[in-house]
Amino acid sequence: MSFAERMDAVWQKVGALRSGSEELMERIRAEFDLAQEFVESSEERQKYAGLVEEALSGFESALSSGASLQDAVEQAEKALEPIGQELRKFTIHLCGHAHIDMNWLWPWQETVSTTRDTFSTVDRLMQSFPDLKFSQDQASTYVAMQEYCPEVFEMLRKRVAEGRWEVTASTWVEGEKNLASGEALCRQMLYTRRYFKEHFGLPYDAVKIDWEPDMFGHSRMLPAILNRGGVRWYYFCRGGKEPKLFWWQAPDGSRVLAYQDNENWYNGFIGPHITKMMLRLERETGGLKDHLYMFGLGDHGGGPTRRDLHRFVRMSRWPIYPTLKLSRVQDFFAAAEAAGLDLPVIEDELNFVFEGCYTSQSSVKRGNRVSENELVRAEVAAVVGRALAGMAYPLDDLNLAWRKTMLCQFHDILPGSGVHATYEYSSALYQEVAAVTESVITRALRQVAAKADTASVVGLPPEPDGEGSEFGDGLGAGAGDASLPGGVTGYNAGAAGAQPFIIFNPLPWDRSELVVAKIWNTGWAHDRILVRDSEGHTVPGQVVGTGNFWGHDFISVAFPAKDVPATGYRIYGVERSPAPVKAEGAKVIAAAEKTYTPSTELPVVTLENKYLRVGVESSAAAIVSIVDKATGVEFVPPGERLGLLEYVQEAPNSMAAWVIGQLTSIEPLADSWVLEVKQRGPHRAAVVCRRKYRSSTFALEIGLAEDSRQVEFTLDVNWLEMGSHETGIPQLRVSFPVNVSNPRARYEVPFGSIERPVGPQEVPALKWADISGENGGQQAGITLLNADKYGHRADGNVLRLTLLRSSYMPDPLPEMGQHIIRWAVQPHLGDCSVSEATRAGWAYNAPFSVASTDAHTGEEPAAQGFIRCETDNVMLASVKRAEDSDALILRLYEMEGRAVRAAVRLSRVAPENAPAVETDILEQPLEKSTATYAGGLLEVDVPAYGVVTVKVG
Repeated sequence: MSFAERMDAVWQKVGALRSGSEELMERIRAEFDLAQEFVESSEERQKYAGLVEEALSGFESALSSGASLQDAVEQAEKALEPIGQELRKFTIHLCGHAHIDMNWLWPWQETVSTTRDTFSTVDRLMQSFPDLKFSQDQASTYVAMQEYCPEVFEMLRKRVAEGRWEVTASTWVEGEKNLASGEALCRQMLYTRRYFKEHFGLPYDAVKIDWEPDMFGHSRMLPAILNRGGVRWYYFCRGGKEPKLFWWQAPDGSRVLAYQDNENWYNGFIGPHITKMMLRLERETGGLKDHLYMFGLGDHGGGPTRRDLHRFVRMSRWPIYPTLKLSRVQDFFAAAEAAGLDLPVIEDELNFVFEGCYTSQSSVKRGNRVSENELVRAEVAAVVGRALAGMAYPLDDLNLAWRKTMLCQFHDILPGSGVHATYEYSSALYQEVAAVTESVITRALRQVAAKADTASVVGLPPEPDGEGSEFGDGLGAGAGDASLPGGVTGYNAGAAGAQPFIIFNPLPWDRSELVVAKIWNTGWAHDRILVRDSEGHTVPGQVVGTGNFWGHDFISVAFPAKDVPATGYRIYGVERSPAPVKAEGAKVIAAAEKTYTPSTELPVVTLENKYLRVGVESSAAAIVSIVDKATGVEFVPPGERLGLLEYVQEAPNSMAAWVIGQLTSIEPLADSWVLEVKQRGPHRAAVVCRRKYRSSTFALEIGLAEDSRQVEFTLDVNWLEMGSHETGIPQLRVSFPVNVSNPRARYEVPFGSIERPVGPQEVPALKWADISGENGGQQAGITLLNADKYGHRADGNVLRLTLLRSSYMPDPLPEMGQHIIRWAVQPHLGDCSVSEATRAGWAYNAPFSVASTDAHTGEEPAAQGFIRCETDNVMLASVKRAEDSDALILRLYEMEGRAVRAAVRLSRVAPENAPAVETDILEQPLEKSTATYAGGLLEVDVPAYGVVTVKVG
């Protein structure tokens, strides 16, 4: 009979004879079980086997002879005392905690009340149990108390000061780690550390842990980001590899001590099971005798209970048991670190969990991406506006907008696993963020434009005559028109005659891009529009749209904005030409007919510019050929269709928002489309394909711009497909077969990229993904760019992007309605260049800003740049004002795995010989700095795959 079988037999006998002694029975059973586990945990401990046998036999004999259960237990414990001495060398750190989900299955007001009631309960328990300590993360919970419950907030300040309330918050929320940008992850730490320093007096290095128990995955570069924010320890439960305690290392060599608590989790209660992982952890680590156990009700808050603490008091007296200690999380990690053990090193991402969350609730995905993009753009614009026009830097407004964006990155909000009220609230927050960013960008560009010499491009306006002759009829038109990209409305500044515009490039390299400006109330003939740049060069404007906006007629004019300086501007003028103007560029090769139905005899329409020839199959709304004109390389496999929409049906499952169910059907939408030629050049050629499928209607535009290697797609879909427990989950995705063999897939992740095996696994990526391989004896591939999507898969040579998922719980109708979805493909010769792909992704997500201005002389030139990154393999991720001074903060990261001394040219945004120093993410100077700044040139060492922050000024 095995030990377990023997114990069960004894227990049946004890249970029948000793009713009412459950507590004593639980104690001796736990002691016997742990003693036996201890004996079996190593060969050396086998020497104690006889003690367990002796104690168990004595226990059985005592009970059979009529001894009391108390006497039998004490006799057995006396026999086990040598084992008890060894077990007391172990310490179980019992840490109270309350996992509080932000707006998961409830609205914001319930999150606030849950936080208030939980924290109040903990305070009352601390009054009765003086040894109780409590660990709580998420700055957002403390802020909620500060704003809504000031007396609870004062209690928190008192408890933190006395050392019993452990702050484990390094981030604003337990935020998504795959879908947030690298810069957003930095801001999570920056604003959290500053908050606790300001309101609780905690030094920046007081909190050494990033507490992320319920994350749905952990991105590859995260240890590097955490290290630069002062984090040394990482606690998590999902997505890990085999070891429980290990060093998690980023590609640049940065590492954090990570503990994967996926056996006990974070919502535990105190009972005999708390020893479950103790001996296993000792064995895995080579001798660690400290173990962490989290207790307290969670998800909807709650925290430790009186029952937990009573059990602790009783169990801590058990003689054949480890040392139990009401502790703090930092005590466990400090002990583990001090043990100096040879722990395994994991050099990989910790993924994948809940792949459906890469796509579910597309509105929150879009809100996140747009907010991240526009906040960085607004900060850059504010820096330029301050330098050139003396505009006050709106630090408080931008920081508050970052806070709202970070709150929505909580791991049940951004992944799309909340209820409908969750997304009503996040939508409101995103609207507030947009109001801040649009206002900052617009104010900065208007003030910069007011300083620039626009008259050198469009001429001086008429002299005022008291009747408004100096104004054009467009003055005031376009108020609030947010239809154009770039974070600025289509408002018209009222120039008479030629219309001047400031084109702003927010990225740190010179760029050329097709832009669209709106001309109001002019009645100009479409073939008589001329665009003039700051150098006097002219091109015809291409009318790409017309309409009326709240009483004002407009034409949308497209033109190439060429060589706009890095982080700078160029003035353009749009004017009426006295004669028709023509030009060559992008074009459509098609029959004269405007519309192609599925029965059209010539079903392929060709879009062409000087780089690419693109064949569009009209009835399939997909591309059957992309040819590089210089080499003749074909990027679409024979007989395949690139950019083909697919309607997918997933089988029902009990976690619809989280889990992609079995794919029960895949239907390519490869017929029944009606194609219309929309634009014929010279600057842009485009077709629009339309059809209805099931209850939804689709309009897919495929376009090719002059001087561009990108084929652009814009899908306008009225999605009316519903999921249900009976039918499953409808899904919409788009596929991109690439004409390569031996394919390799690479994806952008926060502050880097990662190559993953090709296969059917749905994986997360940020702005781009790439498939490359062999094509006719050379390397080639396609980079896929997106504006607000995250779910990808590369199965063989086919890359797919998931666009919509109609999950049905916890929100029954998450996707119903109109969606505008943008993506583009960029074919390339040679292997994937991470630097080029990253710059393309950033540019696709940060189009030029186009702002109307008036005609005036000015002290500033009609074109100039302010910040230029001169190192190809380094990305300048953000530029902002320092939190505590007027200095400039720049954050850079290396993309290719080549250590380099990076160079950034600054003009006017910082004094030419200001001091420069490397800092951490918290903007604290490092002891060792490689930064130098002289004559406007900033130089700093950036390690391979490293992240560097520099303060200038």
